[in-house]
Amino acid sequence: MPRIHIVLPPVADAPPPATLPGSFTDLRPHTIDPFLALAKAADLAGLSGIVVPHDSEGPEPLVTAAGLLRATRHVTVFAGIQPWIATPQYTAKLSASLQRFSGGRFGWYLDDTAESAAFVDTARDFWHRPDGLPDVLSEHPFPHVATAGESGTAHLDVAGLEPDAVIALIEERRGADIAEFFLAVGHDPGEIYRIGEYVLPVLSQEKEPARVG
Repeated sequence: MPRIHIVLPPVADAPPPATLPGSFTDLRPHTIDPFLALAKAADLAGLSGIVVPHDSEGPEPLVTAAGLLRATRHVTVFAGIQPWIATPQYTAKLSASLQRFSGGRFGWYLDDTAESAAFVDTARDFWHRPDGLPDVLSEHPFPHVATAGESGTAHLDVAGLEPDAVIALIEERRGADIAEFFLAVGHDPGEIYRIGEYVLPVLSQEKEPARVG
C-alpha cells in the first residue's frame, strides 16, 4: 500500500473566524490552531505524514514542525527546507534535536534541485562523521528526506474533493510504481478524517491482476 501524506495549505487561504454581533457575548472556547487541527486529524486518521511547506506568508517550517511533532504520536512531520536559510551543519543539529525528542518522526521536504541534493549530502556527512554532531545527537537516524518531483512519488491537489474523487486520482497513478502520495489539502480537518475513513481502506486492498483470454 502506498504511503499517504498531506501537504498543509497556505496560511493566507485560511477562512476568517466566524464573528458574532456586538450585542452577543462570545463564550465559545478558544479555537485550536488550524495546522494543529489538521495534524491531529492526520495522526488519528492513520496517514503516514504531514508536510509543512515553505510559505513566505506563514510561520517558519522547522518551528511549526516542532509544534506538530509534539501534538502527534505517529505521523512523520516533514519541514520544508530552503538550503539558503541556514547552513547544512546548523540545520542538521536542529534536526537531530527534533529526532531525539520525537522518536525519529522528523523529515525534510525539499525541491528537486542540485542545490538541495548538495545540501542533504553535506548535512548527512556532518551527521555521521566523527568530528560532526555530538554522539548524543548523531545516534538518532538522519531525517526522512522527500523531494518534490522525485520518482516514485506523486503530488495531487485534493482540497475540497469527495473521497471517491480522491480515490480515482490515486488509482490513476498506482500502476506507475508510486510508493508515496503527497496530497495538498484544504483547511477542513473533516477532509483528512474522510481520507482515513474511506480512502485508506480502498488503497489497502490488493488489486487483482488482469486476466488474459
